[in-house]
Amino acid sequence: MSLDYIHTDMLTLFTEISCISLALFFGILAFRKMDRFFRVLLLQVMVWSLFYACSHVITSYQHAHHLPINNQWLMNIHMLIETGILLAAAWCVLPKMLRTPLVIGAFSLFLLVFGVQGSGQGFGTYLNYADVTACIGITLVFSVVLYNFGQTTSTAFWKSPEKWACLGILLYFACSVPYVSMMNYLERTNPAINTFLYYLISGVLANVRYFLLALACWMIYRNTKKQTIHP
Repeated sequence: MSLDYIHTDMLTLFTEISCISLALFFGILAFRKMDRFFRVLLLQVMVWSLFYACSHVITSYQHAHHLPINNQWLMNIHMLIETGILLAAAWCVLPKMLRTPLVIGAFSLFLLVFGVQGSGQGFGTYLNYADVTACIGITLVFSVVLYNFGQTTSTAFWKSPEKWACLGILLYFACSVPYVSMMNYLERTNPAINTFLYYLISGVLANVRYFLLALACWMIYRNTKKQTIHP
């Protein structure tokens, strides 16, 4: 392992933990003033924090005991839970006429692909096609959520916590689709490119996603403080 790889890995770890911690910190501060949409999004951050810590412990143990590094089964479990939680958040804010076909349809298709690929490859292998299905479904659903916020609120984009949170989710999942669909292929044919793209997605887009959620939570908290000072 090269020194450059160690530095990159530590930098990625630091930035990811920082952005997740900011989202948790401001989410907890603003929790009482949050609606169900943001509370469900905060739940997703908490779940990811738990899985992130478990993944780090598992891979550290495997590395220390010279075992093959494999946490793909854990990522598959997280994929299932994360998709359900994010679609539940969308359910909270979508109009009744849209939420059933969009949310139920997206989650049902994801479960179908998850089950088919898992049965064929085994659930110990990263289910990239199921992940692609989740990314596309979440992108479509949250595009409608963002549009709905735009139609139902007159608040400017840069002043709307809901729109910033949706933007972060859309950037992450929409931009992940091309890479995730080819991840297993790239790992077999060009591991170096696969590693680079993984850190690009994980180290940049994921951080943007959680930073924008932290910004949204801070805006909710700030607005609450303003209302307290100026009743």
